[in-house]
Amino acid sequence: MLEVKNLKKTYTTKKGVETKALDDVSIQFPEKGLVFLSGKSGSGKSTLLNLCGGLDRADSGEIIIMGRSSRDFKPTDFDSYRNTFIGFVFQEYNLLEEFTVEDNIALALELQNKK
Repeated sequence: MLEVKNLKKTYTTKKGVETKALDDVSIQFPEKGLVFLSGKSGSGKSTLLNLCGGLDRADSGEIIIMGRSSRDFKPTDFDSYRNTFIGFVFQEYNLLEEFTVEDNIALALELQNKK
C-alpha cells in the first residue's frame, strides 16, 4: 500500500544553514501490521511521516500509495488519502481551542461525512 523510494529532504534555516532530514530513504511498508519508527531526536522520523502523509513535500524521491506515485497527486488526493487510509495524532494535538474534545472529534467525522 505504501512505499517510499529515495526520499530526500533538506531544511534551510533563515541564516542559510542546511540540515539533511532525510538522505535517500527507501522503505516498503507491509500491507498489514504495525511499523515502529525509532531514533534519536532530529533523525528524521517526523519528517518521514509528514512526507508520507502529504503534509510536506520531499526535495526528491517518490512516495507510492496504493500503486500510484504521489508525484501525480493533487492536494485533494492527499486529503482523500488522509481521510480514508491514515490518521495523525500530532505532538501538539492541533485542536480547535474554542471546541471541546468531543466537538473536535465530531468536526473531523463531519468532514468525512460520518456520524
